[in-house]
Amino acid sequence: MLRFKQFIIEAGIRRGLPHVSTMHHDDFHNLIHTGKIDLHHQTEKTDGFTHEFGHDEHGFYSQSSASGNERMRSSKDFHDRVKRREKESGKPGNYNAAKAFGEIHDHLANNQKLQAHLRDQYKKHGHARVKGEVFHKPDGKPGNKKGEIKFVGTSYRTDHMASVGKYVIHSKLPENQHNDVHHFIHHLSDHAYNFDTDHVDHNHHPNSTRIDVSTEKTEHDKLNHDLIRTRKTKTNKEEKEAEHEKLSKIQRTVSDKIDKHMKKLGTAPKWGSGTEGMVLHPPEKSKQPRFKVTSDAFRKFKKETKK
Repeated sequence: MLRFKQFIIEAGIRRGLPHVSTMHHDDFHNLIHTGKIDLHHQTEKTDGFTHEFGHDEHGFYSQSSASGNERMRSSKDFHDRVKRREKESGKPGNYNAAKAFGEIHDHLANNQKLQAHLRDQYKKHGHARVKGEVFHKPDGKPGNKKGEIKFVGTSYRTDHMASVGKYVIHSKLPENQHNDVHHFIHHLSDHAYNFDTDHVDHNHHPNSTRIDVSTEKTEHDKLNHDLIRTRKTKTNKEEKEAEHEKLSKIQRTVSDKIDKHMKKLGTAPKWGSGTEGMVLHPPEKSKQPRFKVTSDAFRKFKKETKK
């Protein structure tokens, strides 16, 4: 069973996420403005390499945190970019990352079924894209249990991976809405990488995944929102800080409610003995922002890493 602690709003692609205490005022308003929070749409947060691949007018490409916004056409491109950035910045480049992403690129490029699928999608719909995270075995460390391997701070079983690793497609990202994830899993996996989805199956009734925050909404409505949104000056400094403290208190209360409720749901880790946490996605046509619930174990890992 997962043990969750605190929640944070997701900014960007699942990285660099601010803590709830620094959540933007408008985001928090959208989270609680209906007086309830829906936790029904869950995906598991992965602890691998953030990655994208696809097919455009120039053919197959891949992108990663080691390539910025550049689309890499070969494994050599990753190495060349690090070398170029090294000269531009005067700082040592991360050639290990370039090597890893180059290997991932080559394995995906050599998957003929995958390449045929991407070419077909490009002909039908234009730019074909897939976004997710990669569990790349060569870059893992010994796991917490026998038969597991650790990526960053989370330990995963290896028996559900192919020989080199696993590619987890983030099912709720807009870039993946036209991708049939099950087709990737059952027809496009190969000996090197198998595809998977971060979707979490559960049998909870919708009402059991809703949290009542009507009391917190009432308290939030009483705040001086105009003052919170204004810049801090010498004349309003104390009043503004007092309003922010009230806001933080409400945020902490909501955070504790989500933490308690997630533990009660008892969702189990999908791929091993550990998990980074869960991403909670908004219901369709809802203002509720996407946010993340981190596991106690991952928070401990982050705290120890910081020290």
